[in-house]
Amino acid sequence: MKVRLLALGLATALTLSGCTAMLERSYVSSATHLDYSVTEDSSILRVENYQGLVNALLYFVNQHSTNGTLRLYNYAGDVESDLERACNEVMTEDPLGVFSVRSMKYDSTRILTYYEVDVRIVYSRSAQVVSSIQSVAGLSGLRGELTRVISTRQSQSISRVSYFSGDAAAVESLFWLAFYSNPQTALEPPKISASLYPESGAQRIVELTLTWPDTQMDLEEYAKSLETLAGQMLEESAQTPYTLEQLTGLVQSVAAPSTTGSLTALDALSGKPASDQGLLLGLEALLQEAGMEYTMVLGSQNSIRTLWLIVATDHGYRHLLAQSLHPDQPLKLYTDQQMTDQGYSWSTSLYPACRENGEE
Repeated sequence: MKVRLLALGLATALTLSGCTAMLERSYVSSATHLDYSVTEDSSILRVENYQGLVNALLYFVNQHSTNGTLRLYNYAGDVESDLERACNEVMTEDPLGVFSVRSMKYDSTRILTYYEVDVRIVYSRSAQVVSSIQSVAGLSGLRGELTRVISTRQSQSISRVSYFSGDAAAVESLFWLAFYSNPQTALEPPKISASLYPESGAQRIVELTLTWPDTQMDLEEYAKSLETLAGQMLEESAQTPYTLEQLTGLVQSVAAPSTTGSLTALDALSGKPASDQGLLLGLEALLQEAGMEYTMVLGSQNSIRTLWLIVATDHGYRHLLAQSLHPDQPLKLYTDQQMTDQGYSWSTSLYPACRENGEE
């Protein structure tokens, strides 16, 4: 069945780790006005002002050129000072410059009516790595890239992200949100490390390095088995349309809670000993198969990392804890305030608000 995730309340700008980023915004590519011109030899650029100097250096970097020549005509500024400043700007402020340039050196010579500058660039990244960079916009674009990486089990993701001012912790939070939002790919989690180039700014290159466990099973086979089992469980239920109470009851009917149990949805729905994470992913699989709204929350209780679900109800969105999936336990749903009162915390900007009716 078609998956319907919660809208996450992200149609407008939102704050992530203290920063604002546009989520649902189309990526717009705009051509920067060229303050330099390319001569017959593309490695020789004509420049007349400081911005043209910066843009010419960026041109070399974007082409991954190791050598280039600038000819400065009618240049009113201090050539040596501006060259040093422009190289520093490219290497410390431009995302690709920060990410890929190790050093940038130059020699300038006055030739009658112009200055000729020979530029030499040493890169810390190969042209192949640079060409693999994906351009995405905002949190939604970055999450889409992270979801792709998870489904393909890649060891690295490099994205040029616009409209994003989060930090490395924000990227990692977004990764885990994507990881646990699909029970068909949420198996053993990888070790991850996020780096941003530069560390601040509205546009950065985000590099994520992942180390996956060697014991990963075949994803396609696992996803098919989980989908089949979830479908069978729903077919055996006589009640339609499906209700949250019905689906939590299905999980309870097969649940074998264990603090050392499996972390996967398939084992939880198969009646094998399962951890709270496994039980939540099992319910998530049923919600997904039933086409009901949900999202997995990665938060903490008293500084201990934990998972739970946010689900849609007739009274609005509510939090659902794993305890409600243990056999003979009543279904309990909570508002944001009730969760906070119990010591839970989470990135509220990433998830829909769970409020009492009339609550602001």
